[in-house]
Amino acid sequence: MRVLVLLNRIPWPIKDGGTLAHYNLIAGLYKQGCLLTIAAINTQKHFINPETLPHAFTKLGKLHTSYLDNRIKPIAAFRNLFSKKSYHIERFDDYKFANMLTNLLQNETFDWIICDGLYVTPYLSIIKKYSKAKVWLREHNIEFEIWETLALQTKLPIKRWYLKHLAQKLKNYELQILNEFDALIALTNYDKNRLVNLGCIKPILELPVGVELVRTQINAQPQPFSVFHLGAMDWQPNIQAVTWFVENVWSKVITKIPQAVFYIAGKNMPDSFAKYQSKSIKIIGEVDDAIAFMQSKQVMVVPLLAGSGIRVKILEGMSIGKAIVSTSLGAQGIYTDNAILIADSASDFANCIVELLNNTEQAETLGANAKRIAFEKYDNNKVMEQLLNFYNTL
Repeated sequence: MRVLVLLNRIPWPIKDGGTLAHYNLIAGLYKQGCLLTIAAINTQKHFINPETLPHAFTKLGKLHTSYLDNRIKPIAAFRNLFSKKSYHIERFDDYKFANMLTNLLQNETFDWIICDGLYVTPYLSIIKKYSKAKVWLREHNIEFEIWETLALQTKLPIKRWYLKHLAQKLKNYELQILNEFDALIALTNYDKNRLVNLGCIKPILELPVGVELVRTQINAQPQPFSVFHLGAMDWQPNIQAVTWFVENVWSKVITKIPQAVFYIAGKNMPDSFAKYQSKSIKIIGEVDDAIAFMQSKQVMVVPLLAGSGIRVKILEGMSIGKAIVSTSLGAQGIYTDNAILIADSASDFANCIVELLNNTEQAETLGANAKRIAFEKYDNNKVMEQLLNFYNTL
């Protein structure tokens, strides 16, 4: 089967959950025998020279890409205030990529086209004009809800108004585009039900992000009394989550375990986080090997307060047997029974961390349960089989 996957970035190197989700989709389809073509926007923010891509990536399929500088520009953002278009979407709508895609579709035939995320949906009209393939959308999040939540949690009135404005236009676009696809993939049951409630009448497959379990089999002794957060630190919900954790949770942990250390890791660390550097808080920034970093620490925290979809880093953490503490929102869509501790208040979150740091046996049991569940439910091979089985029913 000939499959075209559209991406809003080249998913290499694998440095964050979003990249991993993109990569594991194309790698999984490749392993299932699909003949892949990848059309990816090469943005300024995530730019990579295609000539430097390793064989592990290039073997997956033919890559077609074009450069786009879609950084937020004050003048363009101001002009958009007077437009009905969503600025979030407008930033990914590029004539060079559109021309490249048009040429590709005029010269090649596909059985199935997957738009992997909302930000490549501006090209749906081109796809429908030049291809007879079935076109699916994989929704990584209910995107507008992230911005609605961030707006509600913003204290500055003018910033709150602006975020609400952005969220409303994104909502209008997102709700309009959903039913233009032949089918959708939702990463969680919450997202699937939400899409239905928002008016989606097309078939929806609930399908989590799969994890390549073989790649994660590394053994290491974790540093005692170590806690970590790992995630892309240019994503607003992660910035908000870590800020809340540092300012509301960590002091409660240190009061009970003074020797505990919190490590904050992830690419594009905001300069403002330097103020948190201390004896008990270490700002690491981007790490070369995420799995090795996670293995070296004792407890993983996911204090998300906004967002939907599924947290890929949790799945990776589960697959290597990490003890994890998360908010309900952070663990949304993940099977958590006896595998993840859930805490939604600062006090409960701190108490869970203290409990795991002081009781290594409990932490190991929790991690072992998490690893078992990861192998049972989130093995990428099994996830891709579910995807292809659903495709064959339509």
